[in-house]
Amino acid sequence: MKRVVLCVFVSMLFALIASTTVVASGEVREIRMSIEATGRIADEIQLQIDRFNAMHEDIHVSVHTISGGDAYNQALLGQIAAGVAPDVFLLDGGTRLRMFVRYRALLPIDELVVEAGINTENFEESLLSAFRVDGKLYGIPKDYNTTALFYHKEFLEEAGIEPPTTWDELREAAQLLTTDERYGFGMNPQINYMLPFVESAGANFVHEDGIDLLALGSHEHQEALQFLVDMFATDESAVAPPMIGAGWDGEMFANKQVAMLYGGSWIPGVIEEKETIGAVPLPTLKHDASMLYTAGWVVYARSEHPEAAATLIEFLTSDEELVEGNKVGLIGLPPTKTAMEKLISEMDDDPLLAAYSEVVAYGTPFGWMEPRFVDQYNRMMEVLIYRPGTKSVGQAIEDLVLELE
Repeated sequence: MKRVVLCVFVSMLFALIASTTVVASGEVREIRMSIEATGRIADEIQLQIDRFNAMHEDIHVSVHTISGGDAYNQALLGQIAAGVAPDVFLLDGGTRLRMFVRYRALLPIDELVVEAGINTENFEESLLSAFRVDGKLYGIPKDYNTTALFYHKEFLEEAGIEPPTTWDELREAAQLLTTDERYGFGMNPQINYMLPFVESAGANFVHEDGIDLLALGSHEHQEALQFLVDMFATDESAVAPPMIGAGWDGEMFANKQVAMLYGGSWIPGVIEEKETIGAVPLPTLKHDASMLYTAGWVVYARSEHPEAAATLIEFLTSDEELVEGNKVGLIGLPPTKTAMEKLISEMDDDPLLAAYSEVVAYGTPFGWMEPRFVDQYNRMMEVLIYRPGTKSVGQAIEDLVLELE
């Protein structure tokens, strides 16, 4: 009798264990995601997350959208301090990412992305570099924007010239295209547009671990600055928005106050008839160069479900979601080579995409520069461009180096 009771007990125990195992295997892992968004974009993000949830019975993602960059940043810092940050959130690559790594708020994801099936070799290395700290990967690019030389086709055709490919050609074209009604070239005199000129001249003073003061004070840096100053002050063929009452560079390009403009890849968004404009990489002196603006998905260091978080990132950076995301305005430019190829194929009437896909390979992440340095450099540029003759280019650079030492 005891043996029968024991057998029944053992059978019930195994049944209980089996039942518990089934419950565990059917457990739904709850993931929280946070992103800055508002209005229609917030709605598109929710639709994207709904697609993910429908595809994964064992993972459920809830998304929290916050309106405004400052509010988003403050919310993240507060949540991290309280130990309740979302599992997946968006961060700018570069110095901001490094700050969160110093706070030990982020999880290195080298192994996680491999397990999730994310092929990092499919991403542009120039973008991934913005999310590496001490050789470890802490983020996967969501998207990017870059810089290019935009031009109104009609003005170049009237002048009988091709888009410039060298600095000499750029300066000559700007002079030929300058009339009583417009300037030949336009640019905001800020480091995010100036740096590609500097790097094209051979001065690489911006690195992931800080500013190289030796390169900052180099002859190559002075050469690049002098080239722009000469176009603005000597040739009077270049102009910045405040000089002609424009609110921003896109406005003066849309109003045809400039024939050519070096600016961000968002500029065509203000042009209704995009077939009337073209885009080419920055004309070079010695090297190809461009600027990159990128944000990426990161995983909270205290996430209870890092594998599920990586699965979500794999979905968000799949070709299908990236291409669709670009079309509906959810992302900028796709960060993967295959998604960019598909977008170019599907939107073969957009000649600008080819220029973006070319310049991303050799771009420098804007996020590598500390905000304080950006402000200091921009103040120097304002003196050189808006108050020409106040300082020589050499003196302005020397003063900047002393200020940073």
